[in-house]
Amino acid sequence: MNRQLISRSSLVFIALAAAALACSVGGSSDADREATVAALGESIRLTSTAAAASGLSSAGNIQTAQAQATAQSQAILETQNALASLSEEQKAATAEAFAPYRAELPKYGVDPENGRPGWIHPPVTLDIEGYMQYDYANQYIGTVAADFVVSADITWNTFTGLSGCGFVLRSDGNQDGLNQYLVIATRGASGHVVFGVMVDGELVTGRDIYAYGIDPQFEWRNDTTNRLTVVGRGSQFAIYTNGTLIGEVNPNDPPPQPYVPPPPQAPEDPTDAEAMADYVQRQAEYQTVVAQIRAEHRQRMETFEQADKEFDRGFIAMVGLSESGRTVCQYDNAWLWLIGE
Repeated sequence: MNRQLISRSSLVFIALAAAALACSVGGSSDADREATVAALGESIRLTSTAAAASGLSSAGNIQTAQAQATAQSQAILETQNALASLSEEQKAATAEAFAPYRAELPKYGVDPENGRPGWIHPPVTLDIEGYMQYDYANQYIGTVAADFVVSADITWNTFTGLSGCGFVLRSDGNQDGLNQYLVIATRGASGHVVFGVMVDGELVTGRDIYAYGIDPQFEWRNDTTNRLTVVGRGSQFAIYTNGTLIGEVNPNDPPPQPYVPPPPQAPEDPTDAEAMADYVQRQAEYQTVVAQIRAEHRQRMETFEQADKEFDRGFIAMVGLSESGRTVCQYDNAWLWLIGE
């Protein structure tokens, strides 16, 4: 079941960011990257906050009662008990089914002898339509991950470049204010992957990675498939697309400096009164915009410095975010490996 965003306060901002991305297909400037992470981050923040406010419910999706932070210890205990009760035959069948994915672990610098399978998820499609909506999926919500590898082949079709598909990582599902990491792949500017840190339902920092410029196999067009893989060890996250390492992220890294546009150019003829009057007006507007950008960055820094960004354990799920129109995220070959367990 999808959830409709209540607030529409970021509509103009996201529309402007989308226009900036549309102008940069095939390349990515600092301004484009800042617009991407800010716009998608706002989309993540608002959709997730709306989810927390309304509760998460529907068959196969995250259940609020199961996902709340207060229930995590019980979920961990139940998972451990279930694993302990498996027969040797069941354990052997699980290991056999996981063998192809286990063989991939060395590609991501993970020892296949150090850990155990978390889950193999059946194919699932998130079909989302409308303005600022989201959907989650995980049939194994009781599995709680600390250090992990999660991977899936994602086939997408999105109406806008700010919509995307990816994972929720180490989420507590707290309905009063989500604490979680997110990794969202988008088609904007030929393909980006955004890592976001949410604390108490607010996005406090994010990192934008230009996937298309690093991974030569990255497919940004509609109805194409990319394999998205994340390795999480403590506060270090390595992000791969199609087996290529495209970025390493630490949630404790501060927010990047904001992009500040260049000032308006003064008229060539300073004696042209009309041109000078227009320039003075544009200069005043520019100063107002710059002051707002810097004030917002200071606020982000204050929030970032005060927030606890270390989430040691939590559940992992597949997620789709729709900025507008229809977004379809199809997940195949999705699996989770629990490192060191």
